[in-house]
Amino acid sequence: MRWKLLLLLLIPIDLLAMKLMVCYIDPVSLNPVLKTVEVEGDNFILKLFDILASPPQDLMSFVPQGVLRAYFIVDNIMILDLDEEKLENMDFLSERYFIHTVLYTIFNNLKTVNVVYFTINEERRRVLANYVDIRYGFPRRIWEEWPVKRMK
Repeated sequence: MRWKLLLLLLIPIDLLAMKLMVCYIDPVSLNPVLKTVEVEGDNFILKLFDILASPPQDLMSFVPQGVLRAYFIVDNIMILDLDEEKLENMDFLSERYFIHTVLYTIFNNLKTVNVVYFTINEERRRVLANYVDIRYGFPRRIWEEWPVKRMK
C-alpha cells in the first residue's frame, strides 16, 4: 500500500517535466550539437531561452542571457519579442548563429509551430541587430534542418 501511495505522489511531478532538444554550437567546427535537457514546471519557452544562453562548458551559444522579452503563439505562428540592448553588440556571425540555433531549437521541440517571427522591443524591424533580415517569417519547411553548410 505504501509503494502505491508513493507512486501516486511521483506521477504528477514526472508529468510536469519535459525533455527538450537544445542546440548549441561546437566552437571548433561551428556545427550544431543537440543536447537533451529536462525542464520542469510551466513557461518552458522562457526556461528554454535561459538554457540556450547557458551552454555546457565545451560548447558555445550565441543567445544572450535575458534576450527574450516576450513570446506569443497564435495558431501555428510564434512571435518572439527580443531585447534590443542584448543584441546591439552582435556581428554578422553572431546574428546568423543566433537565428539558426533559436529556430532549430524551436522547430525541434514545438511541432505545432510552423512559422517564427521576430520583433525587437515590440516593433517589427528590418534587421535583427545590423545584418540579418527579419522582415519576413521563418518557416519550418526551410528552418527545421540545420541551414548552415560549411565549405570544405
